[in-house]
Amino acid sequence: MEKSCKQIERLGLKKIETHPFLSREELDAIGKKFAEKLDGADIVLFFGDLGSGKTTFIRSVISYYNVCQDEVRSPTFNIVNSYSAEKFDFFHIDAYRITSEELFEIGFYDYQNEDSIIFIEWAENIIDDIDEADFLVELSIDETDIEKRNLTLYGKE
Repeated sequence: MEKSCKQIERLGLKKIETHPFLSREELDAIGKKFAEKLDGADIVLFFGDLGSGKTTFIRSVISYYNVCQDEVRSPTFNIVNSYSAEKFDFFHIDAYRITSEELFEIGFYDYQNEDSIIFIEWAENIIDDIDEADFLVELSIDETDIEKRNLTLYGKE
């Protein structure tokens, strides 16, 4: 994590919110509130272990823009899932199995425009090669209750 902390700092991101012991409902509410911060051309990085709630949080954010939550799925096998809403196009990328070179090959830089929001799960795997980000969401399973999640949000403020 020390390496990641240096990269987070390099991107100009600072810790702006911390939410411990979140239930699924609370995580959903925070995701919808976070959605209000997005204004287009945003890149949101996600750090977290398997099952920590990355896709669940993204599902909440996208549902704020009237995309059915059932449509939002993990892009594990597709690498990229896209969703269109009235205000934004969302690109949901899974960087678990790809390199930064492959990120270029899948069209990452083509997704960046003023009407898009890019979510990158497993961003810790490619953080060295990311030049900019607007937010980073770090999620973890609470050590005292596996049903609860801890969330830390970093942003440019």
